Amino acid sequence: MTRTVLSFALAAGCLALGLFTSLQQAENRDRGTQLNEVMERCRMLEGVTREREVRLLSADWGVLPYDEQILERAKEKTPSQKDIDAREASL
Repeated sequence: MTRTVLSFALAAGCLALGLFTSLQQAENRDRGTQLNEVMERCRMLEGVTREREVRLLSADWGVLPYDEQILERAKEKTPSQKDIDAREASL
């Protein structure tokens, strides 16, 4: 009797696990479809943004006036570059 009850409980558990797994897979498939749609929209927005940037940057802005401070700031290392240099020096 005990063996029958345990076997039935094991079979019911396997059935419940299979049902839960199939429901979860269907939900994940729906989420994947929604995520894919969002990614496609993002790619389209990135393309539009990139086109605008190219148009703006390709416009002729003329020669910038010489400014010593701009040159010095461009030569300065950013904090992240300093960290990378420090790590490379420690290796």
